[in-house]
Amino acid sequence: MTEFSAPIARQSFVKQMPISFRPLALSDIDDFHVWLNRPHLRRFYQRKPISREEVEAEYGPCIRGEDPTHCHLALFDGEPFGYIQCYRIPDYPEWADLIESHDGIGVDLAILDPAMLGRGFGRAMLDRYLRDVAFPLFPTEHRCFVAHEVENHTAIACSRAVGFEIVGPFVEEGFPSLLFVLDRDKWADSRG
Repeated sequence: MTEFSAPIARQSFVKQMPISFRPLALSDIDDFHVWLNRPHLRRFYQRKPISREEVEAEYGPCIRGEDPTHCHLALFDGEPFGYIQCYRIPDYPEWADLIESHDGIGVDLAILDPAMLGRGFGRAMLDRYLRDVAFPLFPTEHRCFVAHEVENHTAIACSRAVGFEIVGPFVEEGFPSLLFVLDRDKWADSRG
């Protein structure tokens, strides 16, 4: 077992978590503004405070279908606890050039509720999202990419536990980061 692997009992528990997803809606903007300003997101996700207007300007186009990113809230027993989004890599040419890949999908995620940190929710959210949302939205794509800053050990462990493998280091917005990839067919086979 590698340092990133979860014990068998925890893996089974994670697969049984009642996690679902729903699209982020304009009616969520007030709550989403509060969630994005929570202190635990400062280090790696939302570094600077963000106003309600900035939240609507950034996420509104996605919600209205004017931007190719699909934004979702992750729900545990029907209550939001996380945010996760996916997009086709070719839809963002600058990002595709940076990661040197012009195919596949990208995923970004954050646990919004600090009470859910360190309890396996990130791993369960990412695994379930790939299965239920991301790959079904893009059935012709065979790879998924995720990037984490090198200091974000928790996110790295989460992605590795789901099956992502390191592609290599790169610098994103001045921060040393690692790019990870997951092969859809290999991942599906490993899930049984």
